[in-house]
Amino acid sequence: MNKGQQTVIAAPVITGASREVEMLGAELARALRGRVRLREPMSRHTTFRIGGPADIFAQPADVEDLAEAIRFARAKNIPFKIIGNGSNLLVSDAGIRGLVIRLTPSFSQVRWLDDGIEVGAGARLAKLVRDACEVGLSGLESTVGIPGTLGGALATNAGTDTGSIGDLVVTATVLDADGELREWANSHFAYRYRHSTLRGSGATVVSARLRLQPAPKDEIVAKVDRLREKRAGRQPLRAWSAGSVFKNPRPVAAGKVLDRGDAKGKRIGDAQVSLKHANFFLNRGRATAAEMRELTEWAHGLALRKYGIDLELEIEVVGEQLMS
Repeated sequence: MNKGQQTVIAAPVITGASREVEMLGAELARALRGRVRLREPMSRHTTFRIGGPADIFAQPADVEDLAEAIRFARAKNIPFKIIGNGSNLLVSDAGIRGLVIRLTPSFSQVRWLDDGIEVGAGARLAKLVRDACEVGLSGLESTVGIPGTLGGALATNAGTDTGSIGDLVVTATVLDADGELREWANSHFAYRYRHSTLRGSGATVVSARLRLQPAPKDEIVAKVDRLREKRAGRQPLRAWSAGSVFKNPRPVAAGKVLDRGDAKGKRIGDAQVSLKHANFFLNRGRATAAEMRELTEWAHGLALRKYGIDLELEIEVVGEQLMS
């Protein structure tokens, strides 16, 4: 399998049988204080607005609820997926077998400090940027235009050409693979471009402390406005997309590679390469995951065939097999 191909979440243990899902969902609902739904369309919870149903969908009320949901899934041998804003996900049309745990909105608490912030993993980056302007703290400007939540940003070291979220992390509270709360220092994440050790560790970020710098409010606002205008001028920020589809190889960015290959505007069904930025793929209204996946494979093949560049997906493809 080359880097451009998808990684599919492991085979289901839940068979999808109506009675089995209902029984497991009812049992989990009794164990949690948060909300539990059956066969929840994932198109409601991804920025692509694409995705079939999750067998069981839970929104824990707090850390104890989250730990209980994870214990439940492991005890029942049910595969589970933890998400935030769904801003980096392409979920298959067949959906996700097992349990999806969504951290927003419960994990969105914020405490402002003189030199930073303590914030929950479910907090939306866009709101944090706005609020940081109001309290006069600088540093989050590098996340302007990123549609995700703090937890997802920490897992992928999200950022822009002005910096990455990992640059700001002091410590993070995580629920480890054994269900224990741990505090990780910045060094524990071993941050590098679009990578952290959080992925594959079995741990889940609950909250983090970020170091920010006091600055005049008008200066921060001006910088945020300048960066937002710059991004809006070259990226389709208001469209249904998942942000950058491919990671940026060095020395040429993925968007430039695809632009040179005349990828802009390429359309398969309602999935389209943006006319503004060739590394943003859009749902024009009724795009399916299969169409979006076919478009990513076409773009991957274009870069490999024309330039010998093996683009690696930045979005995460989850759920049942999309294509043969």
